[in-house]
Amino acid sequence: MVVKMVQPACDSCGDRRHSRLTICFAMVWLAGSLHVALARPQSSPPQQLPAHPVEPGLPSESIHTAPRQAKTSLAVKVVSETGAPVASAHVILTPATGRGRGAQGETNVSGQFTFTGLVPGVYQLRVQKEGFYVASAAKINVGTTGNLKITLNHLRKIAESVKVVYSPPMIDPEETSSSSSLNSREIIDLPYTVPRDLRYALPLLPGVLQDATGEIHVDGSASSQTFDQLDGFNITDPITGEFNERIAPEALRSINLQDSRYPVQYGDGSGGILALESDMGDDHYRFAGVNFLPTPEDQQGIHLSSWTPRLTFSGPLSRGKAWFMDGFDGEYDLSIVNGLPPGGDQSTLWRFSNLAKAQVNLTPSNILTTSFLVNYLTSPHEGLSLFEPLESTLNTGESTYLLTSQDQIFFRDQTYLQVGIAAMKVEGHSLPWGDQPYVQLPGSVTGSYFEAAHDTAGRAEEIANVYLPAKDRLGKHLLQFGSDNYQITYNQSYARNPFLIEGESHQPLQRVTFAGTQAFSVHDQAASGYAQDRWSPQPQLLIESGVRFDWDELVHDALVSPRLAATFMPSERRGTKLVAGIGLYNDATNLSLITQPMAGERLDYFYNATGQLQPGPPVETSFQLQPHLLEPRVLNWSAGVEQKLPGSLYLLADYVQKSEEDGWAYFGVEPFNPAEINGNYELRDLDRDRYDAVETTFRRAFKRGNVVMVSYVRSADRSNAVLDFNVEEPIFGPQGGGPLPWDAPNRLLSWGLVPLIKGFDLAYTFDWRTGFPFSVFNQNQELVGLPDSYRMPDYFSIDAALERRISLLGFKWDVRAGFDDLTDRHNPYVVNNNIDSPQFLQYSSIQSRTLQAQIRLLGRK
Repeated sequence: MVVKMVQPACDSCGDRRHSRLTICFAMVWLAGSLHVALARPQSSPPQQLPAHPVEPGLPSESIHTAPRQAKTSLAVKVVSETGAPVASAHVILTPATGRGRGAQGETNVSGQFTFTGLVPGVYQLRVQKEGFYVASAAKINVGTTGNLKITLNHLRKIAESVKVVYSPPMIDPEETSSSSSLNSREIIDLPYTVPRDLRYALPLLPGVLQDATGEIHVDGSASSQTFDQLDGFNITDPITGEFNERIAPEALRSINLQDSRYPVQYGDGSGGILALESDMGDDHYRFAGVNFLPTPEDQQGIHLSSWTPRLTFSGPLSRGKAWFMDGFDGEYDLSIVNGLPPGGDQSTLWRFSNLAKAQVNLTPSNILTTSFLVNYLTSPHEGLSLFEPLESTLNTGESTYLLTSQDQIFFRDQTYLQVGIAAMKVEGHSLPWGDQPYVQLPGSVTGSYFEAAHDTAGRAEEIANVYLPAKDRLGKHLLQFGSDNYQITYNQSYARNPFLIEGESHQPLQRVTFAGTQAFSVHDQAASGYAQDRWSPQPQLLIESGVRFDWDELVHDALVSPRLAATFMPSERRGTKLVAGIGLYNDATNLSLITQPMAGERLDYFYNATGQLQPGPPVETSFQLQPHLLEPRVLNWSAGVEQKLPGSLYLLADYVQKSEEDGWAYFGVEPFNPAEINGNYELRDLDRDRYDAVETTFRRAFKRGNVVMVSYVRSADRSNAVLDFNVEEPIFGPQGGGPLPWDAPNRLLSWGLVPLIKGFDLAYTFDWRTGFPFSVFNQNQELVGLPDSYRMPDYFSIDAALERRISLLGFKWDVRAGFDDLTDRHNPYVVNNNIDSPQFLQYSSIQSRTLQAQIRLLGRK
């Protein structure tokens, strides 16, 4: 079965969309007006600033030169250790005497920046970018030297020299988006609950929350509304849009999040853009490992309870030309449940992931990069607990394969072309053990699970981006064009058996059966293109405008998404940046939502107090699609300020508002009648979500790359459709509004790597937030009260560890010890929300104070 939905021409529903387009196009018109107002008849001069000496504290004074002395230029190209151009590197040129005027700027996508209008003489150059070590060049004879090539080295756990200098945080005048990031050291060294799973590191970013199921929510958005990418390629689940991939943390260089004002290059993510950048080898062979020894446990005999080895290996394939990196992440867990009979009290889990990557410089200006990511998991008895015996568990398995190839071509005129292709395959299954009748009891189950499921999905992706060289016309213009196309296939099958729901005394309450189609196939393809102009009419002002076009085969809705953002630096010293932006954003078509009608129907037969079936037809739970669905759109606008404060302290303050219209959610087909339970639902474009937030972040950098971050977010996340209807766990009640399940109005977050005495470092994370909301139901799955009208207790957690680097047996090691949940808070993650249950409002927790010790191999001395 193939899903097709036809979008008609503009009708009355389109008025809302016209109003949003009008707002954004008005902003573009205002930008054009500003263009005329600020235009000058000649090209803007290069940015000339008071001297910024390499060593702080040197005076900045004028230098007298001959009035007719000829001016010259200096072209700087910045590359990484593998020859790849480094964009947005901050280059600072100052007279070697420390007196006179210097200049500064940022490299373009080709890693180049040209200083013009320079007085010949001896200068010194400093190049820096977060995530790299500082590079300096002294005694540059400007006038005789016209071109200079600088190599920036990425941060590494072991520095090649004790004299390296970490790049400090800086205010980037070229950055229009609201963004935050974690570098490689922060990803590895900061403590979080599950250090082998990157999803648990993401809440270290302000505005990111993780719910009890592990799903990630960015700025109040559903997990499917975040666009996740690895080295520029889409890694979201093709069906659900969620982030499920596992990658060894040691294989990453950085995690970058853009949650507002991001450019038209990025689509299919109204919540934000989560970009993972993986590592690459250089001309030195490097290896590192952690948790390479399994953990023994004495519980019902000595056995291995857990083993989570992670290994990385990188180096040259051909020195100076080709390199590789391989990151492996494995996991073995044996769980023993006390209270279950011997032979039925154990469950195991095996999982591994591996990212292999290679880079070949075909020429200095043509770089080819390929990668292959594998994820595999098998859990033969998923769900084993005191309430779910071995016979009721599921045999589950998942696998993912992602193959990518990307070619980067840099032309002499500074045109940059990037093309890439990727192929992704995802497969999963969950199978019951046996065919015994399945019975649900209050707090427990018996028999074989009622459902077997198998799914496969694939996605092919092609991307292309072209960056043109700068053009000087009424200021500097940087034009960019690109496209992103993909095709998706999805196959799903179910086999469901009837089951019973019984009360405390085993009296029958419900009998559940299933009907309708239980296997289907869906095909979808999408195409997009964009054009963008980054215009600097003056050195302190940048205006980024663009428009994006998206088309999807299933919805047949061609979307136009204009966006506009601007930054302004009031002072030449770059101590303050003002930024604002507005734009329309959309999401990828959610196949898990639109295929729910194909998953079949559920029929619930209810029993009376005497154990007899109630007269009348059963309660049917079914799903259907509204004809002519509109594609959801989000209007996102924000404004903020960045300020450099004394003592290497940086302040970021942002206000963000996201308003979604035409969102997809299931609503009751008929008006709700409490006397006649009805479970017929229709997918409609009536969902209205709104997120408002004020975020304040302080960041303080220390020597040796240490840092402390403190953030507070005050937010409100509301919707008129917060209930999730499905066949497996139906809800009988009307769709309703309220806070979304991941709404947390207050959150205070802090983390840091703090230098202590005698080579010790303190790594800590502090997280406090309002508890998540939840809804209450009775034993017949009927909604009680308003949706999400209750809240979990506040969440509070402190994790801390001491770390020290040592040398032993010719190798470098990191030795650390600390505690998770230092206060032993036992933060609850699930609640009994059945109002008819004796355990109503009882919370469960798996978190407690835990001693953690770790030895990490960093490589040779």
